[in-house]
Amino acid sequence: MRYGGILDLSTVDFPKKLCAVVFFVGCPFRCPYCQNYRLFSGGIEVKPEEIAKKVRENYLIEGVCLTGGEPLLQNIDEMKELLKILKDYGLAIKLDTNGYYPEKLEKLLNYLDYIAMDFKTIPEKYPKVTGKEDSYERFSESLKLLVDFNIDYEIRTTVVPTITDREDLIRMGEILREFNVKRYVLQQFRNEDVYDEKFREIKPYPKDFYFEVGRILRDYVDEVIVRFEGEHVIT
Repeated sequence: MRYGGILDLSTVDFPKKLCAVVFFVGCPFRCPYCQNYRLFSGGIEVKPEEIAKKVRENYLIEGVCLTGGEPLLQNIDEMKELLKILKDYGLAIKLDTNGYYPEKLEKLLNYLDYIAMDFKTIPEKYPKVTGKEDSYERFSESLKLLVDFNIDYEIRTTVVPTITDREDLIRMGEILREFNVKRYVLQQFRNEDVYDEKFREIKPYPKDFYFEVGRILRDYVDEVIVRFEGEHVIT
């Protein structure tokens, strides 16, 4: 497995749980606003049991968040082995994913407790944002898997000017309603140290914008959360 490191303790990466965060290297996308772009390449090759052993050294945690990069870019058999070991330790497991590998996701659902999946933008903008022509189609396959499997999950969008505007977000809400998605998260865009230097000059939307759009999206999704200087449930 191509491994980028571990954050020993996080209070924000797994809802209602103290967790360790494992970073995997490699991603099929090249989103211009990505802040983890240093994980596109590099890292070291390790075995699943080596990662699990490192995680187990922390006795404070209740769970593990697997992130990247894109964790599902890793070898599926090694990822499954890692999940089995972590479950044997009694840890809850959260997966962060962009949804590009539905066939791998399906094979791992039984080992996961929570999934956070990115919804980048409206369908026709997906290829330009991600660099992959089939990225929306694959995302939508993964989305259907999550809804049908009855696992705890969130769909989240980092709201980036020039990539998602008010009308785009409303249309994305309509799509989520068609899939019967129950939880949607709008995340603050931070322009410092992102992959495309031009996006470092883009001014993020103000906080009020997130709440205004969030209230509209409540007509489409049961639970809307804004992550902007903390976490806020829209009522």
